[in-house]
Amino acid sequence: MSTVVTTQADDLRAFFTRAKPYYRELFNMAHAICGNYELAEYAVQSAILECFRQGGLRSRAGLHENLRAQTRARALEQTNIIDDAELTWDGFREDAIDGAQGDIILQAASQESVDGRRVLMLRYGCGLRTRDIAHLTGIPASQVTGVLSRFESRVKRRLPPRERARAESRIVRSARAWLERQSDGVPDPGSVYRSLEAELMETGAPGRRVSRWVFSVLAVLLALFLAALFWLLMILLEPPQMEEPGQIAVETAAPTAVMDDFSAIE
Repeated sequence: MSTVVTTQADDLRAFFTRAKPYYRELFNMAHAICGNYELAEYAVQSAILECFRQGGLRSRAGLHENLRAQTRARALEQTNIIDDAELTWDGFREDAIDGAQGDIILQAASQESVDGRRVLMLRYGCGLRTRDIAHLTGIPASQVTGVLSRFESRVKRRLPPRERARAESRIVRSARAWLERQSDGVPDPGSVYRSLEAELMETGAPGRRVSRWVFSVLAVLLALFLAALFWLLMILLEPPQMEEPGQIAVETAAPTAVMDDFSAIE
């Protein structure tokens, strides 16, 4: 048993070493989506553990995108479970990153309100759809579209003419760069790993969840089979219904009696 636990811990440590360079970006994504620090921390840990249970991916690009997708899904899940958490996010500002004063995207974003900056980050940094952004922020979808359109127009006016056609891609790069660089308030990776290790020891290694799911399906199928078998046995063991003597004669004679009654009336 101890050998299995040691192997699990070693595998998790190796996987976390690969995922660690992306943790800052993942947490900032989750924080923008959840809007709350504690929910974001839990969402990222759940995302990393889920990717680990899936076996991970060999390529760095594949692992990175899978972690982003899982973080996005887990953060949205947390907001659906707890939709009244305190808003602690206040990012995508020019003064949030030292040395980023030359970024015209951050300069433009700094002029927006907290809600406006969060809308921008959810769209360009996290890749969420308009309806999801409206659900998370409580802002009508039409207003979300207006915020995005006005911001792109403002950015285009600041870009050289030859770059205005690529304004949206410039905003996406700036938002993603902010997610990757912003370190203020990001949880310590060491404490994150210890939390992951503790949860793994409690819930099991990769494959255990699948095994439980398979066992549950087999148990349901077995229950259905036993119920069908019991129903079949009840039909086969039910004694045949014997007709009592004279029953057919009585049923046959009944119409004649009725005809006699009609004759008597005439």
